[in-house]
Amino acid sequence: MNSTFFCDLGALTIQQRQRHGELARKLRPLVVEFEELSSGYAAKIRSVQLVESDIEEFMTLERLCCPFFMLTLEIENRDENEERTYVLKITGRGEIKPFIRGEFGIPEDQNAT
Repeated sequence: MNSTFFCDLGALTIQQRQRHGELARKLRPLVVEFEELSSGYAAKIRSVQLVESDIEEFMTLERLCCPFFMLTLEIENRDENEERTYVLKITGRGEIKPFIRGEFGIPEDQNAT
C-alpha cells in the first residue's frame, strides 16, 4: 500500500507492543459491524464480558504508535441481554481510509464483519 501514514512501533516498549497485540486479538472478534464515516470508520463492539478499560488501553497504545489517528469511544446502554454496545471511531485527515482498512482488517465492504 502506498501511503503517507506510518506507524511508529518504536514508540512502544516490547511489553506495550505485546499488550497491544493481546488487546487487538481480544477486541477484533467482538466487532459486529463497521460503519464508514466521512473521515474513517466506526467499529461497533458488543460484549457482556468486555470492559471499557480494555478499549481505553488499546486506544492509548494505538495513539502512541499512530498519533495521526483520532480515536473516540462511545458507550451505549446495555440491551435486554445485558450486552453493552461500544462504538470505537477511528478517523483522521486526508486519504486515511485505505490505511485504516489495512491496519484494522476492515473489508472493502466496510459494513460487513
